[in-house]
Parts: sequence; structure tokens; C-alpha cells
Amino acid sequence: MQVFHGSYIEIHEIDLTKCQANKNFGRDFYVTKFRKQAEIWAEIIGSLHDTKGVVTEFTFYERAFADDTYKTLRFAEYNEEWFDFVILNRDKSTMELRHDYDIIEGPIADDKVQNKIDLYLNGKITREKFFEMISHH
Repeated sequence: MQVFHGSYIEIHEIDLTKCQANKNFGRDFYVTKFRKQAEIWAEIIGSLHDTKGVVTEFTFYERAFADDTYKTLRFAEYNEEWFDFVILNRDKSTMELRHDYDIIEGPIADDKVQNKIDLYLNGKITREKFFEMISHH
């Protein structure tokens, strides 16, 4: 399957040392199977760097999830396990990697979900309220 990455530069080789720490799935390289989503992100990140955004296309082989060579994790939906994993990775008390997965698949935290995660991390809402608020997302 083709996957896409939106950035301010074309990516020729994935280098995790250039990726930001403390993202929802950790210091990871994020791709989407939706080209339009990558285009929107490329436009946003491009404007932050005073340049035109770039979408890089990669081929991802679904069989990687069944290959014992890779340690994988899949989330089918927003759930308790997904939430705990995101909260673990968003902890800014250290820049260390919090997991040893090679490939992670799961729902993204768009702005609406991200805002609610921030509310939780800042002690403004409870875990239960978070799930109540995203129940229709």
C-alpha cells in the first residue's frame, strides 16, 4: 500500500534522530494512507518553515505486521490501551524513547482529540471525561 508523509522537505531516507520526541507514538516517523491528509500537513509545516510543503510517498508492505523481524503494535480505535500509550509517550519529563516498537498503527490525534489530551495532561479533565468527550469522534 502507498503511504504518505507531509513535510517541508522531501524525505529520501527515514532518520528517527531528526524526528521530534514526545509525540503521541513517541519519536517516530508518521505516515498516512490518505494523501490529502499528508498534503494538508505539508502545507502547514511548509508555511512554518517559509517554504512549500512536500509530500513524500512510500510503499508499505502490510505483511510487515506478520513478519517476526519487526516488533509491531496496532490500535484499531481510540481505547484505553491507545490512551495509555499516548500518555506514556507524551511525558516530557525525559526525551528517552518509551517503547521499542518498529511499526505502530492506530488512530491519530487530530486537533480535536489533541486538545482533549492536553486538557487531561494539564489536569483539567479526567480520563473518563476524555473518553466521554471523544465518544462520537
